[in-house]
Amino acid sequence: MNKYLFGIFAIILSFAGKSFAAPLDAYYCFSTQDPQAVVAKFDNYLTSDAAKGLPTVRLWAMLLNGEAHETHCVVFENPNGSSFENSGAIFNAPEGQAFLQDLFTVIEDGLEGGGTPILNFGEADFNKNPFLVLYNLRVKDSKKYAELWSDLMSSNDFPGSATLFQDTFTGEDGRTHYIGMSGPSVDALRNAIAQSLGSKDGENFQKRASGIRKVLSTYLMLHVKSWNE
Repeated sequence: MNKYLFGIFAIILSFAGKSFAAPLDAYYCFSTQDPQAVVAKFDNYLTSDAAKGLPTVRLWAMLLNGEAHETHCVVFENPNGSSFENSGAIFNAPEGQAFLQDLFTVIEDGLEGGGTPILNFGEADFNKNPFLVLYNLRVKDSKKYAELWSDLMSSNDFPGSATLFQDTFTGEDGRTHYIGMSGPSVDALRNAIAQSLGSKDGENFQKRASGIRKVLSTYLMLHVKSWNE
């Protein structure tokens, strides 16, 4: 979210005359001291006729995110650029503007950007797997890293889902990619990650990936609610 409107909606989704139909997860992070009010405001607007046409929207609480001040992030899972543009039009309508004005009485905006999911493994059911570990990465060779990570995930039985994203419009400073790994509990996630990286395949992955990627930070998040699933 932005200083008043969704500033990222002003970005023109065209590059050198090419048309992109890839998904775009637009994320808007913010801080609040009244999370219950935030949920209520989102719920009232996103279930109204004025919000019809929006993609899947997910609200996440940032449980552990280092020095970052944001307490929550809302993600709009656009299937393509047209959906992103349509969302901008919906929020620029009078009802959308009224919602944003009301929302900004209880939040302070922060990080925003957009990422494209490249690879996904497992079941992305955040009602069953509400906890998520987010790895912020800087990758030198995107294609090679995707191959290495895909091999690792294919050799493991993960409890929830795991998705590799490439930053399309970078929010985190220096980040080029990020990985979201979900599970039913914090312990289940930690155990699965430890077992994966401690396996022979995991050790091989870490050795081969060390020269092309750097882990910038690791966050712990909790799924709060989703709309339009």
